Amino acid sequence: MATQEIINIGTLPNDGEGDPLRVAFGKINNNFSNLFSTATSTLESITTGTSADQVIWETPVANFAQGQFQIRTGNPSNNSSQNMLISAQILNDLTQVKWTGYATTFNGNALATYDMDVSSGNVRILTTPLANILMQHFIASTVTYVDVVEASLLIELDGFVAESVMSTEIDLNVTTE
Repeated sequence: MATQEIINIGTLPNDGEGDPLRVAFGKINNNFSNLFSTATSTLESITTGTSADQVIWETPVANFAQGQFQIRTGNPSNNSSQNMLISAQILNDLTQVKWTGYATTFNGNALATYDMDVSSGNVRILTTPLANILMQHFIASTVTYVDVVEASLLIELDGFVAESVMSTEIDLNVTTE
């Protein structure tokens, strides 16, 4: 995660020493953007049999915003393999994931189909093997997730104790708690 960008507010109101508005709001945008993090990972998942909807990847839905996945499914006993690219995003109410699978490349026979869902608080990638064999699924993922910020986070101003009174540029008083 990137470092917090501090806005220079100058020493006194309207002293011309602080950041211009455009620079200040750029720092604000960067600070909010840093609330989102991206994780890149790879993993291997093994499936056997032809049972539908075998879970090969999952993560908590509360932190998932969107993801890109590259899945290579292979049959270790021959050269059959397939690649699938998936692009996914969570709905705002966290109940469904919308996804698109594209750019499937086959070498030999088709091996599996894929699906995504939200179940038991997790976003999941599911596969249904097309043959009753052991399959290896190599998954490379880049997921953007929302960091969980704890409620009741205390914000303090350096040098100001509780019940300090500060004035603003338009002569409004702000009292710290």
